[in-house]
Amino acid sequence: MPLRPYSLPALLTGGLVLLALPRCQPALEPYQTERFELVAGPAAAEGYPMEIEEGRFPTSDGNSIPFGAEFLEGDWGLSHSVVVRSDGTAPAPDSLEVRWFSYTEDKFYQGRWAMPQRRIHELLRQGYWNTDEQQHATYSNLTMCLLPQGVVVVWLCGRNQVLLGRYQAREINFDFKRFNPAANRPRMIAQEQARLPAAVQAQIRSGTLSSRRWDDCLTTYRWRLALRPPLRLLDYGLSYVNAETDNYPRTAALALPRATALLATQRRPVPSNLLLRVEAGPRRHWQLQVKALDEAETRAAFQTLHAAHPVAPLTLGVETDASMRQARLVLQNDWQRVVLHKSTVVVYAVE
Repeated sequence: MPLRPYSLPALLTGGLVLLALPRCQPALEPYQTERFELVAGPAAAEGYPMEIEEGRFPTSDGNSIPFGAEFLEGDWGLSHSVVVRSDGTAPAPDSLEVRWFSYTEDKFYQGRWAMPQRRIHELLRQGYWNTDEQQHATYSNLTMCLLPQGVVVVWLCGRNQVLLGRYQAREINFDFKRFNPAANRPRMIAQEQARLPAAVQAQIRSGTLSSRRWDDCLTTYRWRLALRPPLRLLDYGLSYVNAETDNYPRTAALALPRATALLATQRRPVPSNLLLRVEAGPRRHWQLQVKALDEAETRAAFQTLHAAHPVAPLTLGVETDASMRQARLVLQNDWQRVVLHKSTVVVYAVE
């Protein structure tokens, strides 16, 4: 893995000598060279600390968007740290390479993967229409989240957030003294693990550390939104448990078609937050907000209904009373209804 592209001697990892040699550069296409304001932000799931030894998003022009070598205690899909390269601009990356240490597992992981460069370039060029500020905007951050068992998930982030992929690293033997020359490894691991949440410590003791919790978040289902009684959906903001967010349309002209599309059955992840702007008669606009769906209840409802009838589409209904004072969420298929009692819908009038 060419984590130090032009440094010699070569890295010794896992008994393998990794020689990183300069690549012959063919003529580059515009999608490989067009520059955007773009930085990289690493993260780790809460309660599962990681530390990056080295990492970057290489670009086709021979440069890269770097990560800092740092301790991570972040959030799923949200980075609290970025590294700005020179002028802060870069082309869409062609790959990702990273090596890190997992404190919960006392292991090193390493991986290098191709990135969907054309898709990233298209997303950066396309951006989205910020309906709050009435102007075009685009993505600005590549967020990479490190998870147990060597799993890496990457998003392209801005006011909207798009999942780019899930990747699997391999465990490696790496010189711990090179990683932390002054540390006593057993003592350091014991101290760090003693700070972890009780649930994570229990997973360590029982040998049940897993990436399944986050892999389940990446699962998609065929579902649509329904307003009952029928209301006109004008706009929405939607977050998913896979950390994607859909807050703005691609262009100003697509605002209403985008809202209509939410009412059609499509394959989507499980929602985590929802804000709807609706019309309930001439010049009567309302907002319906679910500040936080109860994740466990919502995911269980999706899993249960899907397991019973795997090919049947699901409907997430927002049911309001005649006075537009109360609302609730109901997930259903043609055979069963599940009321999401733990998710409170707040209704209020807007101008």
